[in-house]
Amino acid sequence: MTDNCENKQKMKFNKTESEYNMKSIRFLLLTITTMFILISGLMIILGISVYSHYHNFSFFYESTKSGRFLTPSILVALLGLALFVVTLFGFFGSFKQSTCMVNLYAFLLTLILIVKLVLVIITFTMGPETIMNYIIVPVQQYTYDPEIEAEIDSLQVSLNCCGGNSYLDYIGMEFTSNHSTVVVSNVIDGDQITVVLPRSCCVSASEVYCTRLRITSCKDALADMMLQNSSVLGVLGVSVMFTQLLGIIFALLLARCIRKMKSEKALIAWMMKEQMILARQASENKEDSVYIAKPDSSIA
Repeated sequence: MTDNCENKQKMKFNKTESEYNMKSIRFLLLTITTMFILISGLMIILGISVYSHYHNFSFFYESTKSGRFLTPSILVALLGLALFVVTLFGFFGSFKQSTCMVNLYAFLLTLILIVKLVLVIITFTMGPETIMNYIIVPVQQYTYDPEIEAEIDSLQVSLNCCGGNSYLDYIGMEFTSNHSTVVVSNVIDGDQITVVLPRSCCVSASEVYCTRLRITSCKDALADMMLQNSSVLGVLGVSVMFTQLLGIIFALLLARCIRKMKSEKALIAWMMKEQMILARQASENKEDSVYIAKPDSSIA
């Protein structure tokens, strides 16, 4: 009888301890999933804002127009959307105490973590030379294509640059009276060179001559802009990855606690059922037993 009481107390203590651990981990996981919802929203907003910042310059990314090149901002927005959808599994899995949903949440979160790790490595190892392979500034078509003329003028004013590689790209080009041009005269390698440039290449100019020239090439300006955006998104990705790692750990711990608690509940239910069966059998045996009194012995 004493052993049964001790076993019951031990079973009750284990059950309380498991529930306490599960509630603690569940609270931490819900906190992290709430953070993920906020982070995913920030990632979507940041990706869209960065994309809109240089979406006007997508004309100069040849592979972007053909759909073969995803900019870092688009990838961040897509990962933010995927993280938001995946976070719902962990959020509802914690409320419903579903081992399947919590394990699925940990698995999908691991996949996103791997993708982010690859993207962060690519972001920090990508140099300006790699980016410049995707940039085309068609200066040669400036004089006879009004759309290209407008795009290049907007690019040169916005990024404070001139020409694809330098302002010397405009040497030998035949401008018409419809173009707004200025003249620049510089000494290069001991030779006096006069170049006719679009007025957008000059910060300030007189009626004919450019008094202050934009000397940065537009390819370098576009590459630097993409590198700056990639660096910001890369740092954001690293910070989110550490939080994701905590989310994976707590999700696996919660799934383990849910399985343990369900197993203990099933064990307790089975032992209670077994005790009820034994008690019923004992009562039935007691009812079926018949007492037979010993006969009195006679002395002859």
